[in-house]
Amino acid sequence: MRDLLQVAAAVQKQVTRDFTPLWGIPATVDAFEDLASVPSDYRPVVLFGDVGELSSRLEYALGAQPAETLIKALESDEVAGIHLTAITRQPFSLASVEGAWTVTVSHETLEMLADPYGNRLIAAAHPLDPARRVCYLLEVCDPCLSTYYPVNGLPVSDFYTPWYFDPVRTASVRYSFTGALSYPLEILEGGYLSWVDPRDSCLYQLQAGGQPVLLSGLADLVRSRDSLRTVVDSNPRTPRPGIGPLRQAASVVADEGAHVGLLEASLGTAQVTADALLSLTRQFD
Repeated sequence: MRDLLQVAAAVQKQVTRDFTPLWGIPATVDAFEDLASVPSDYRPVVLFGDVGELSSRLEYALGAQPAETLIKALESDEVAGIHLTAITRQPFSLASVEGAWTVTVSHETLEMLADPYGNRLIAAAHPLDPARRVCYLLEVCDPCLSTYYPVNGLPVSDFYTPWYFDPVRTASVRYSFTGALSYPLEILEGGYLSWVDPRDSCLYQLQAGGQPVLLSGLADLVRSRDSLRTVVDSNPRTPRPGIGPLRQAASVVADEGAHVGLLEASLGTAQVTADALLSLTRQFD
């Protein structure tokens, strides 16, 4: 729980200081020990390490049949972070604590804020054919999936800005918060873009250095109750946040070991505060 509270504080600072000024979406980030403690109008990001442990908790929250369906989906694929709305019809995310889980939590939180229902589309030029137009799924962390920066000494996910889909490149514009994305529609190594092509209404994906692949045809999309983001996240070809090589953004000033320095500073402040409290209590002895 101590680790969870520290991560929640870091993501809260990221949302307030970095994300909200760019996207205009304010939010609070709170940590809870179990699903039963989460207020019903919150949008939960559920962390899990063991699918077996998750099973009983989901059954309590969702019911036996929906929980069984979800567990089967998780067991059939290596899940680091996934958005789901089909079961409860309300947005929530699952994030594995394997790998760089603080990056995963940040990634899922920011995408939950930018597009909670996972179906928001933005029209812009095709990534490989500027003469064509497609409708991109708003996934603010996916093109820069493997890039992170520190907040409170903890790694959090980079994210693109509202100018990422601009038709022209402007030297004074940041296309991701860290500046790792240097032009519109850029995809960094390990990242990807997903879109619906108006010519056939199918869902496609492009990973860095590759060619577009079909993720889901029109017939499958029509039959599915899942959001577009769930379709993307649950596809085994989709890269996972927090898994695989991660790169600290080149613009980061802090050293990669900044978390150690943060802990030392926190311990020092805690000691000073404790001494002050002790001194105060002695005045009343």
